[in-house]
Amino acid sequence: MRTLIFVLAGSAALLAQAAETPTVAEVRETLAAARKAVEAYKRAGGAAAASDHPAIKWDAALWAYRQPDPRSEVAALASAEAVRLLVRAELWDRAHARVASLDADDPAWERVAATIYEEGIARKDLPWSIERLSGAAAATTSPSIKSAVQLVLGRAYRRHGDSAAATRSLEAAKESSPGTPYAEEAEGLLYEIKHLSIGLPAPPLAGTARKGRRIDLAALRGKPVVLVFWGTT
Repeated sequence: MRTLIFVLAGSAALLAQAAETPTVAEVRETLAAARKAVEAYKRAGGAAAASDHPAIKWDAALWAYRQPDPRSEVAALASAEAVRLLVRAELWDRAHARVASLDADDPAWERVAATIYEEGIARKDLPWSIERLSGAAAATTSPSIKSAVQLVLGRAYRRHGDSAAATRSLEAAKESSPGTPYAEEAEGLLYEIKHLSIGLPAPPLAGTARKGRRIDLAALRGKPVVLVFWGTT
């Protein structure tokens, strides 16, 4: 009988623990509420970077999801979205403090990297983003984080006009974590840099027009051409 009681008690404890464990769906619900609050604040004329900005409260709510497991998918999503809320509210110092609290192998880096790039664009300071991302890529021992950060770093270099550095970063993204979505996206960006950049000859293209006429781009060389790509599902 005592064994049965022990099992039931243990099961109850496990069920209680499971009930307390946050889910991705709960994080997304919290995030949706946060976005509504921020939009209402903006419509009411609220200013960015203000001490009463609702992003401060919702940042705290999202950051709380790092408990009980800061390495979980839930924690990574919540952490990254908290930083994004702060960045979009122009609460730079708060955002930087949150990022600084993440260690180099925290899974949140796979998402936070894009927000660091976004901040650089918003502040018109891509060199800052490049420096921060370069440091993160060098510090991590996680192949997936390194790949994710190098991918965003490649985008930052490309936007900054340094195609050579962008190519090196994207190649590093491919090598760090082959076969992952990060590597595949890096491959696509490398193709764009090498073949679709402004000033380069258009790649070979042939196909059938809507009315059945064959079109070969090479046959139109020297003529102004506008290509419109579209599709349906």
